[in-house]
Amino acid sequence: MPNIILKINNHSDKIYDSDNICCYLADASLSVDYLSQIASKGKMMLLFGDAAPDKCLSIGASGVVVDVDSSLPVKKQIRPVREKIGPQRALGVVIAPSRHEAMLAAETEPEFVCFRCDKTSIAKAKDIITWYNELFLIQSAADLSSGLVDISGLDVDFVIINSHDFDNFSC
Repeated sequence: MPNIILKINNHSDKIYDSDNICCYLADASLSVDYLSQIASKGKMMLLFGDAAPDKCLSIGASGVVVDVDSSLPVKKQIRPVREKIGPQRALGVVIAPSRHEAMLAAETEPEFVCFRCDKTSIAKAKDIITWYNELFLIQSAADLSSGLVDISGLDVDFVIINSHDFDNFSC
């Protein structure tokens, strides 16, 4: 079973604590007090959103996850974030299940590349992730933020799920 990155989108999300959760991914727009509650769980905390790089540095978060827009140049979206947060902080990159985007994202040397998976893209994602794992040593993840799908047979190190989906998630 892949490790879970639990995504916290708003203040009403429950902050689960489980051995299956390796870290939390929190919206950078959440209050500092709420982010401190998440950090108090003692696990890695990554931030996402427009303010993530700045907030990561100001509150001492573990790193940032960048959600890449496929209509824009991939590296131009990732490199400035890496430069801002530095090499000591973790960087995750969420991309569409595409070989081209996977190669470009991996060239920026993030800690993990995460493939968006939903009902319409899961079959393609499985093929791309298999290919990716054969070529790259950078860890892979599946982003299930748009809803849970069957990931059996999907060989990823991590899976991102929303907090509200935690009770219904199983591999």
